[in-house]
Amino acid sequence: MQGPSSAETWDAFFSDFYLRAYAAEEESEKAEAQALGAAKLAGVEPGAELLDVPCGYGRHSVPLGRAGYKVTGVDRSGALLEEARRRTGHERRPKLVQADYRELPFPDASFDAALNLFSSLGYLGIEEDTRVLAQIARVLRPGGRLVLETMHRDLLVLRWSDSDWRLLGEGRLLLEQRTFDAPSGVATTTMTLIDGDGRRESRTWSVRVYAVTELLAMIERAGFEEAKCYGDFGGGAFGPSTRLVIVARR
Repeated sequence: MQGPSSAETWDAFFSDFYLRAYAAEEESEKAEAQALGAAKLAGVEPGAELLDVPCGYGRHSVPLGRAGYKVTGVDRSGALLEEARRRTGHERRPKLVQADYRELPFPDASFDAALNLFSSLGYLGIEEDTRVLAQIARVLRPGGRLVLETMHRDLLVLRWSDSDWRLLGEGRLLLEQRTFDAPSGVATTTMTLIDGDGRRESRTWSVRVYAVTELLAMIERAGFEEAKCYGDFGGGAFGPSTRLVIVARR
């Protein structure tokens, strides 16, 4: 059976390539609404110590910092963190830290809440992804909540498409071609950026897409309890056709 991609593959993907594929088209108002909705689900107010892991280029960390949260963003990618710093104007918050989220460089019980958003699990396989969740649990204060938002297997199957494309800025085209290995739950995607002059650059990667029951079991193993499932950041009902938002207490 297939497994997720190697660390080298992810490092090549979460780079300038990722920024060109995603950051230029970011809907900042939508990202801000997601971030503030996640903080509300976590039950924290501005001034709380909040962990955004991984934070990428600051999609959610930046608006949370501007809203008054004491945000710390963690990501493995130096390129994405540099873009996050640019977006903050090098302000004090969010604090940005380069680290692998399997080994968070913080003392136990450092944060009031933690966010893991935009399908940020599945890159490592079930054992290592559970280790990530356990690290997040370790750095949360007792009673602190994790808000996890992701694609899930039911929705992937329901909306499956072998390929699609979209236009980006500056005349660029993004083509995505996909396969899904059902026994392993691994989806493989080849993303190709085509510039206006016809130049092409591709990345291929495989990610584990978990069923809801698998994620709930992983969260429990990692040390969380009272996990609740929602279909959006407003606390709407969860179903096969919605994305998955899980809120769990440390």
